Amino acid sequence: MKAFLRKEWMENLRTGRLLILGIIFFIFGLMNPAIAKLTPWLMENMKDSITDTGIEFGEVTISAMTSWTQFYKNTPMCVIVIVLMLGGIFVNEYQKGTLVQVVTKGLSRRKIFFSKMVNVYGLWTLMYLVYFGVTYGYTVYFWPEDKVESILFGAFCYWLFGMILLAFLLLFSAIADNVGQVLLGVGAVVAAMFFLNYVPKLQKYLLLRLTEGLNLSLGSLDAEDFVPAVIISCISVVICSIMGMALFDKRDL
Repeated sequence: MKAFLRKEWMENLRTGRLLILGIIFFIFGLMNPAIAKLTPWLMENMKDSITDTGIEFGEVTISAMTSWTQFYKNTPMCVIVIVLMLGGIFVNEYQKGTLVQVVTKGLSRRKIFFSKMVNVYGLWTLMYLVYFGVTYGYTVYFWPEDKVESILFGAFCYWLFGMILLAFLLLFSAIADNVGQVLLGVGAVVAAMFFLNYVPKLQKYLLLRLTEGLNLSLGSLDAEDFVPAVIISCISVVICSIMGMALFDKRDL
């Protein structure tokens, strides 16, 4: 299995997936404090044209919270990027028939799935650390005196949200025949989350609660409000991973 794990990470390097993701997540991380820092300059340059429309605004105040607000606005794009980049991690090999060769050499299907799972979760974790680390570093550099409450827990919750979507991606990859089916399955899960979110009594249990870290930092939500969603998400990741492994074990390669 170690050889297959090594092969997976070498595939990330060979295909440029690791480099592309690294660049994208670094840029997104840099954009958060950069946009916050440039906001007064942008507003000043737009002031005349906005005033002509009859809209008036006062002095723009920026802080570390402005940067972290951008962080939460851009994180959904990071999740979308990682899902799109990893959507074919199984089905591309189905189509090429490369997994058949690996199985015939004696590597069990469960070890193959586990290796793929480690690769997927590991890539997301690494890229998210890059994204969070760049934002955190530059935000502290520009606004060293500003303190933002619960930023680590809020960021952890969004990382967990990405993990659950990737768990569903792995589950659908075990039964799908092409990338479109995998992405459609993940999209259906997200759509179901948004639909159920309209039921107030369910909101604290739904996975979308994990994306509300900004409200935690602003004080409109407490850490306790996230506990049910965190527990359900952790259980869901485990269940999806086990189900995906079981389904992959029975599928025709």
